[in-house]
Amino acid sequence: MSQNYQRRQVLSTRRQSTSLPVFLRDSDEVNLERRLSTCVNVQRRLSTVSQLYVPHGTEYHPQEHVPPTGPEAHQPFLVTSVDDEYASGGRRLSIISHRFEPIPEDTSESIAESELGKLSKFHRNVLFICEPLISGLIIFPILVLFWECGWNLVLILLNILNGFHVNLHLDEMTQEDFESYTWQSLLGPYLIAQVILLVYYLGQDKVHHFLKTQHWLIRAILLKLHILVLASCYIVQWEMLWTIWDQFTPHEWYFETTVSIASLFALIVFIGHLSDLICSPFVFSYDSIEYCVFFGCPLLTREMKTWKINFINYILYEIIISNLSIMTWRGFYHCLDEYLYPDDLALSAGICLILGYVLYFPLMYFQTYLEELNLKYEFWTFVSINFPQFYRNIRHLLAFVSCVFAWRGYWVLCDAYVDIFYDYYLTYLFLYLLSFVVLCLLQTASSTNGPLSNMENEHNFFPLYPHCYVSTVHGKILDHPYFQSKPAEENTQL
Repeated sequence: MSQNYQRRQVLSTRRQSTSLPVFLRDSDEVNLERRLSTCVNVQRRLSTVSQLYVPHGTEYHPQEHVPPTGPEAHQPFLVTSVDDEYASGGRRLSIISHRFEPIPEDTSESIAESELGKLSKFHRNVLFICEPLISGLIIFPILVLFWECGWNLVLILLNILNGFHVNLHLDEMTQEDFESYTWQSLLGPYLIAQVILLVYYLGQDKVHHFLKTQHWLIRAILLKLHILVLASCYIVQWEMLWTIWDQFTPHEWYFETTVSIASLFALIVFIGHLSDLICSPFVFSYDSIEYCVFFGCPLLTREMKTWKINFINYILYEIIISNLSIMTWRGFYHCLDEYLYPDDLALSAGICLILGYVLYFPLMYFQTYLEELNLKYEFWTFVSINFPQFYRNIRHLLAFVSCVFAWRGYWVLCDAYVDIFYDYYLTYLFLYLLSFVVLCLLQTASSTNGPLSNMENEHNFFPLYPHCYVSTVHGKILDHPYFQSKPAEENTQL
């Protein structure tokens, strides 16, 4: 398969909210058991960004059933009123979350002790070490194989719709071949996928209610089908847009790189962060109707109907952010195709995997340390106070680069060496279904889309990225009646 079709990435798991100022604990105030915010302890206004006068400001709230998810989800943009002197003229919007209300020191310590009591320190350390290793080295390659096979199946469908040989662009491809597809064959599947996604958004409440009433076996089967259709829609969405850009735009490296950089900055301007570019291996999900049915929504609303909220959320993510994300991925991916040993795919893929994992593991394991730099060093305190999102966007950018390298490494290997049947479509169809079944058995098929809603991260090993699949599975196993009753039986025997 040619290089231009060795590119595929999962839509970055999504649903983020804006960042918040960093909260500090002044050492002189510890005895008073209160936290100091970088916003409300000053007498003059340093910025007009979060000092908006809005009527009924305190009545704006996040969605009840569809909270935001993703790297920025743990800092939701909630509305509070400040300064009673302005009450008569309207409400002020503040970006201080309710989650940062003063917490007595003894309470926080008791919570930490209770969490440690559930799991020994040794077991916590083992989980912390194994989480990125298992998901990044075992589950991630299976996930890439699923997307690569699905991508090539859609490519074969495009060839059939245009009357070409089914293996066109799978064996080799030249730049001139990009003009072969008609705009109807590209736009048609894209619109079908978008309609299905819109139905998913508008019907998520009914789907959730329906699944909740079913027998656990029927519920599990329907949930897997729900995930498979959703993942297939995202594959079609990304491939059609990617191919449209390949076919109707120049292929010079400077043009593609410029578009990618411009899209990257457009994401920062539009939503304030780059976390929507981050996908696996940084983000994984657990198959549950609580995480895989509701589309997380970062929007604050007041007296708005649910279907309107879902429709606006659909426009935000499936039209705007998805297009910006695809344009950002595409340019950097093409540069690797053109300049990183294009004549030696094995060497090119190996370098990509090495660079991807060299960035991946430090960014995963040092999340807590990097999050708390502002509490340890005065310089980072200054940066966190004055540029709260700049520091995080640097880390998001490095994580995005890691994703590009890791995805391309496995993608190129799959394209170059995966060959089972004489007919390509049989190979890709078989591996597409097989990889999905394996992910279903591991209870992480939804990682093909990323978690749609917040996942509960009990241990909070990785505060920036919601990477708690292994911990979730471990908790489910411990909650099984067999493991809960075993200690009691042992005590009885004693």
